[in-house]
Amino acid sequence: MSIHLRGIRMRFPSTCTCLVASAALLLSAKPTLAQAVAEPASPSDVAETAAADAPLPSAYLPATEASAELAAESNLDVNLDANLDANLEANAEAAAGGAPNCCDKKKQAALKKAIAGAYAPMFYDNKFEYLCDPCYNGWHLGEDFKRLCAGQCWAVDIGGQYRLRYHNEHNHRGLGLTGRDDEFLLHRTRLYANAEYGNFFRAYVEGIDAESNYEDFAPRSIEVNRSDVLNAFIDVKMLDGASGEWWARAGRQELLYGNQRTVSPLDWANTRRTFDGFKVFYKGQDWNADVFWTRPLITDPHNFDNPDQSQEFLGAYTTYKGAKDQTFDFYFLRFSESAAATEFYFNTFGARWNWKSGDWLAETEGMYQFGKFGAADHVAGAFVTGVGRDFPDVEWKPQLWVYYDWSSGDETIGNAYHHLFPLTHKYWGWMDLFGFRNLEDFNVQLNAKPHEKWKFTAWWHMFYLQDGDDVPYLVNAAPFTTTPGGDQELGQELDFILSWQVAARLSVDFGYSHFFAGDWYATNPTPNLFSGDADFYYIQAALNF
Repeated sequence: MSIHLRGIRMRFPSTCTCLVASAALLLSAKPTLAQAVAEPASPSDVAETAAADAPLPSAYLPATEASAELAAESNLDVNLDANLDANLEANAEAAAGGAPNCCDKKKQAALKKAIAGAYAPMFYDNKFEYLCDPCYNGWHLGEDFKRLCAGQCWAVDIGGQYRLRYHNEHNHRGLGLTGRDDEFLLHRTRLYANAEYGNFFRAYVEGIDAESNYEDFAPRSIEVNRSDVLNAFIDVKMLDGASGEWWARAGRQELLYGNQRTVSPLDWANTRRTFDGFKVFYKGQDWNADVFWTRPLITDPHNFDNPDQSQEFLGAYTTYKGAKDQTFDFYFLRFSESAAATEFYFNTFGARWNWKSGDWLAETEGMYQFGKFGAADHVAGAFVTGVGRDFPDVEWKPQLWVYYDWSSGDETIGNAYHHLFPLTHKYWGWMDLFGFRNLEDFNVQLNAKPHEKWKFTAWWHMFYLQDGDDVPYLVNAAPFTTTPGGDQELGQELDFILSWQVAARLSVDFGYSHFFAGDWYATNPTPNLFSGDADFYYIQAALNF
């Protein structure tokens, strides 16, 4: 909520606190009012107080003294105004740093961090509680439409994002190496409204408009989706226990789990990825847990998106966060397709461990998968392991990671480990040439911060087929070709990105990638297979509001 009182703007986290906060403001300005509200006063107490200080409002006085209070009303207004002005001036001084015990450097640093992290990967997780902090007296784009009060106990947030990205693609327009060049602009606008009733009900809706312009070839399926619904769901709190809360969600919703290697909304895509379905989730002090059933959405560029009725995606995902500097994920995911031509079901059991000790970091994730692919049995697996180190005393504070990613292939094309719904763009090359199926990837990542507002990342990949009797797979999990054979060296990719945080709500990225084609492209028997290198340039600007 936002109210204006004598030039001072105040916000409150929900409407239920609006009256309380307004009363608190008056109570802080007038101690006798505070005493009266804090505990009921007897007639003798009231008479004593009225004699010693300004009269109380009639609501807090016995009926016999109401006329005396009314007679002194103008005097009360003057006293309240004077005390209120003094109180507001004191609060303003405290918010400006005048009260070191309240708004000290530590508090200001926490506020700065909260502002920077207000927008989450999924906008329904955005957090604007910092607007209710008495130490915050700044302004950023879109804040006037956050924490608004509406009716009884409703708090409303309205916001969104506009993103513009320029692509220049050499030899890889489409999916995989294609020998085609193209350059174009991608536009994406997201608008959302979040309404919370107290702390037990919520409704959220988010729209998206994604467009591509100036391309020479047809857009990819993840680049165009005109005026559609990305999220539309309700949340209801089912149980509020001592150690956590149980909630239920129904409707259209994006999903994100772990480090997004199995389930991601795929923000790199102009269209993003979403599902229709149901979820029950628990948010506790040490544990988080989700159980969900959904159907993936089919993106229709010019019509309303509908779920794929032949597919189901369901599972259970738990996270343990009670250990210091460690996180543990345990999950089961099932993806099935009932269409006769491509019938399959894949069950995936997985676990992930994230760890930090001093300047050392580590991450490992393993997946075991079984099920059916057509008439064939499906048994597959994958794992990722990485070790990293921070160098805080070195200029630019670099961070170095070394990873090895492995996913199984199979002699039956299409029966390799299925990567489900991952953020392939982040982990297996920013040129999006390969999915995480039948793939070995030894990769090294370097991050650095040359300035508070600038971040640099370099990432080097060496790609190989895990099974030479299988083929490479694309980011959409489809086989690149149906003809196996040839050398297992797919190639190497070198990625660079320079990110500029222009302001709290505006970021700009500059990216360049080069792919060195491996011997597989020259030795595979597929006719007319393009075997040259490829380049990718892009510039992206994103504005949150």
